[in-house]
Amino acid sequence: MASVSTTQFDESFHLRQREGDLLAELQDLLDYYTGEGVEEEKKQMVASKELLSALKGNTGKDVLDQSVALMDERINELESELATVRLTYKNVGLEWDELLEKKLGETGRVRLNPRKSKKPDYKMSQPVEVFGRHSKNEKSSGVFCYPVSMAIDPVTNYIYICDRELDRVQVFNSSYDFVFLFGHKMGGPYGICIAQDKGSYCILSVVKEGRKELEFDGPLGIDISIYKNSIYVTESYNDRVQCLNLDLSSNSFIPSINGPRDVKLTSTEVVVLCGSDPCLIIYNYAHESIHHMITKGVGKLVIYPARLFVDESGNILITDYDAHCLCVFSHEGELIHKIGKEGKRGEFIEPAGICINQEGRLLVSSNNLNHAIKIF
Repeated sequence: MASVSTTQFDESFHLRQREGDLLAELQDLLDYYTGEGVEEEKKQMVASKELLSALKGNTGKDVLDQSVALMDERINELESELATVRLTYKNVGLEWDELLEKKLGETGRVRLNPRKSKKPDYKMSQPVEVFGRHSKNEKSSGVFCYPVSMAIDPVTNYIYICDRELDRVQVFNSSYDFVFLFGHKMGGPYGICIAQDKGSYCILSVVKEGRKELEFDGPLGIDISIYKNSIYVTESYNDRVQCLNLDLSSNSFIPSINGPRDVKLTSTEVVVLCGSDPCLIIYNYAHESIHHMITKGVGKLVIYPARLFVDESGNILITDYDAHCLCVFSHEGELIHKIGKEGKRGEFIEPAGICINQEGRLLVSSNNLNHAIKIF
């Protein structure tokens, strides 16, 4: 397959930025057309139209008819634009609030909520599909050498995959067709996440090594919360999680964590995967530890934790690099299921990245000699 040039990537990047701008503009339209503003305007125009109609024959009929026609046209324009907004809203893959649609005209606000994903089936032991292949030297599209982390854009359903050894990020659509790649200036990209309501992505890259604010040592995991105005980055060599504001200014730290490897943010919690035992620590947003769980080591639930994912139900998924499997835990730390084993044909070799798509399919990256990404 042909590779994508820097120019093509720049065009794709600008398109993604434009998409974000359009979504923001769409939200403004929805705020207006589903709130009090449009209804008040329409009521005033209808009242004026009725008054003018009552005056017909008493003043200049042509002028009055023209005013009435203009008001009818404006009402039609408003209704047409509202219909366009509804259509656009659905076409970009977002969920329309049907209850609010029935109550259109009352005060309300439509939020840009991604469609709810289907729940994954964790009892599947064999992948239903695989894509990509392993190579240490070849750099054509669809070739991986240690695909370490993945993230899915909830608007486009594009899959972003960091390939640490080949120094790049490859992007695939929901049909697993290659779209484009980037990363010619990155060295060993490791963590990636999607800002869900902005339609943008953030790639973890070390700007400066050190222990001070806005300095990093051994960054491995990253996650963003738009609602908390925060970016969390794990630093395995500094034994801490660094918290930044969305403008990339320094905020705070979660200190004294033994080798944090990955982090995931929920609406109320900061979930940290680390190299200590227990290997999972849950914090609140005041950075107070509220739960320690999941033992690690030979003969334990997890031998060597690699990457972390938290699903919509609060279940915690951990890839085990040394046991060559994926472990699914409840929010309380109870083992629900183990998926996979060591092997080259449909199994895992050193699994790492993990995510779940809109169809409830589980995607796991594996440093496998035959295939790189497995879909369950």
